[in-house]
Amino acid sequence: MSDFSRTLNFTSANEDGATELAALALTPADHVLCLTASGARPLDLLLGNPARITAIDINAAQNELLRLKIAAFRTLDDEALYAYLGIAGSRHRLDLHRRVSGGLPPASRAFWEARLGAISSGVWHSGRWERVLRLGAFGTRRLRGRSIDKLFAAGSLTEQADIWQGRFDDGLWHGAVRILAQRWFWTRIIGEPGGAFLPAPAGSEARLTGLFRRAARHVLFRESDFAVLLFHGRHTLQHALPLHMRPGNLAIVRERIDRIGIAEAGLDGLGTSGLGPFDAFSLSDFGSYCGQSDYDACWNGVIAAAKPGARFCERVFMNPVAPGPAIAGRVRVDAETSQALTHTDKAIIYDIRCGTLDPARA
Repeated sequence: MSDFSRTLNFTSANEDGATELAALALTPADHVLCLTASGARPLDLLLGNPARITAIDINAAQNELLRLKIAAFRTLDDEALYAYLGIAGSRHRLDLHRRVSGGLPPASRAFWEARLGAISSGVWHSGRWERVLRLGAFGTRRLRGRSIDKLFAAGSLTEQADIWQGRFDDGLWHGAVRILAQRWFWTRIIGEPGGAFLPAPAGSEARLTGLFRRAARHVLFRESDFAVLLFHGRHTLQHALPLHMRPGNLAIVRERIDRIGIAEAGLDGLGTSGLGPFDAFSLSDFGSYCGQSDYDACWNGVIAAAKPGARFCERVFMNPVAPGPAIAGRVRVDAETSQALTHTDKAIIYDIRCGTLDPARA
């Protein structure tokens, strides 16, 4: 996991900020803890108008990415922001970077000076997972180009579900997923340490194909920025974007950008970090990288830094780990809301687990 903990693994967005906002029901008094990753989640959460957001990651590169995006929001107008990040085309990103880098602290400036290639090509699409998704999208479009166009043009969920069943949910799709479900493919080819915690291949295949079948009935793929990455390989102004990058939200994000603080920290040490206490937690799918003992240690850190009744939103991808008996009573899952948000989440590949925390309970 050492390489994965030092490189840019996620640079765009592959989660649904609307789900986080619905689950956490933020107020202007809230202090939110959010895992950094690509920076999309903390930036999306600004639309909930919290008092403060503390973004943490054990990967310094992901935190540097968020610092870069914050500097870009502060420095550039809307058109230049899209061009600089790589959502719109540009031949002048390095010129724009000279403006953005002036708003970075010296260590961050040096970090990005060593990665001008990523800046020049558009940092938004430069991550490990973005490259994997772009390669997959290239192959999928070669095989199913017209079907993808029909899928994104579907006029209703019923029509979309029929297109998915008739044009996608076939032996070729199941075979591709069967390869992707192999642990060796994740750990050796992609370099993704979460692959070590995948279920057996048959279970992984059944879950992934089932998730897309479910999403086809509940979420219009053309409205999903994750589906755009998966089937088109890139985010553009012509397709769905994450909440914080939508044209109508840029000014709000820019106005509130100084509410984000960034720290290198892990969930397991959160209680002694001095960063809290917190009213809400946006935890992504941290369980994808944990066995049971590490997973419970992370929850203990979260609980120790939580105010009574703090809200949380967790995403469950392939690893079915859940809080162990010693802490399960302090992690109160709202099953009804979790199920409802799971069905409407535009990120397609997750189940949502949300609720409240009881740090005082023995």
